[in-house]
Amino acid sequence: MIPESALPASVESLSFQLQEMTEVELVQLDSIWLTRLNSLVILIDEIAIALLLSGCGYVIEGSNPVLPNEAQTLALLPIQNQTFKAGLETDLVEQLSRLLRSNSSVKMLTSGQADLRLKITLLKLKTSSSGLSKDQISTGVKAILQGEVILEDTRTGSKVWEEKMLQVKLSESGSNDSDTVSSISLSGSIRELIKQFAKKLYNRLFTTF
Repeated sequence: MIPESALPASVESLSFQLQEMTEVELVQLDSIWLTRLNSLVILIDEIAIALLLSGCGYVIEGSNPVLPNEAQTLALLPIQNQTFKAGLETDLVEQLSRLLRSNSSVKMLTSGQADLRLKITLLKLKTSSSGLSKDQISTGVKAILQGEVILEDTRTGSKVWEEKMLQVKLSESGSNDSDTVSSISLSGSIRELIKQFAKKLYNRLFTTF
């Protein structure tokens, strides 16, 4: 096997050495460069996928994305629940806090100490018995949750970003912004809905700036 250190360093030496090589040695040389090329292609693919996911508003699982405005600390204000279902805010706090604690680049502090402050208001919960239209029900939609989210910079008093209608949807058939659910109770659907709302909000927190 030809050691990689023996590969030619210039065009002139490459031409000379190719003339002196046997067929077996040429095959070995091809193998070395093919391995290098495959490694380069894999690296490029991984970088492209990471950039694509980031551009689409997705945070790579297991990563530690940083907060906007070079902030290092975040305060999660008490969540306002304007829906008919009590307890949604408690479930959302638990889900969102779990996601934030898994990110080692973010430190959670109180409102008076943190660089950024996250305000969340749950506006509407729509189910088959309250709020969903007949057309939505007929297409398999089980529940929709809508909320308003504001991220403020406490150091400047300005809004970093605001989303007046953050929405997640669960349906039987599934779609771009929904997750497929089947054979689970309404309460189970709502728990899954809260989980997806927390994930979507977490992704927006680190990609919308």
